[in-house]
Amino acid sequence: MKKALTGKRKLLIVAHRGAKEEAPENTRSAFDAALKYPVDGIEFDVRITREGIPVIHHDKTLSRITGSRRKIESCFFGEIADSDWGSWFSKKYSKERILTFEKTIELYCRRTRLFVEIKTDEEYSLSETSRVLTLKVLEIIKKKVPHKYSGGIYILCFNPKLLEFAYNKAQAYKYVYNLSGSSLKQASYPSYIHGLCLPIGKLSSSFMDKANKGGYSVLTYSCNTREQAARALDLGATVIMTDYPGKLCGYLKREI
Repeated sequence: MKKALTGKRKLLIVAHRGAKEEAPENTRSAFDAALKYPVDGIEFDVRITREGIPVIHHDKTLSRITGSRRKIESCFFGEIADSDWGSWFSKKYSKERILTFEKTIELYCRRTRLFVEIKTDEEYSLSETSRVLTLKVLEIIKKKVPHKYSGGIYILCFNPKLLEFAYNKAQAYKYVYNLSGSSLKQASYPSYIHGLCLPIGKLSSSFMDKANKGGYSVLTYSCNTREQAARALDLGATVIMTDYPGKLCGYLKREI
């Protein structure tokens, strides 16, 4: 029997798009499946419909889910509200429907930490669509999340301009910069950033030294194997995101 991975410091285990290997990602079934395990949070992606309703969806288009090449932002919510959001994963999820961000907040903000990734097509600029999406997300959080749970809200994005825009509108939440490419090599990061998020394959002791000197938490994804979990733990990551929350909780010897 392999020895469980353990550590003295607090490590957060977060279900990446829910338990996405057990149920269709970014759906109520995936989130509920994740919360059957002793995880510390769920991560999900937010995009916006044509009339301005934030919804839970990762890809730019509907192609992987419904076969349509239409972009989410070109669809009215009514056009997709009753679409089958689960059969692409398994026929038993044929009754799964797309979640709005507001419904997701209502269902889960009192149950666990929420890692909200705002999806944008721009890297270093901010379109009007992204501004509207960000404002809608912040508005819903303010309206639906009781103050005592606001500390469990994390806002993630690959676009630093969006994070800066969001922070200037609402300082109560934790802002996390998703790093890739050149942003991984920056010497420093904005002071309003709470955490830095990067793939487990890019995590290194030198990066951890830089993050620790700046006072940033470090989030890493997707840790799906014992070896990846051990690497994240040994290097000192604060948050581990995984597609297999049940397995990871087992590796880290968490009781269910």
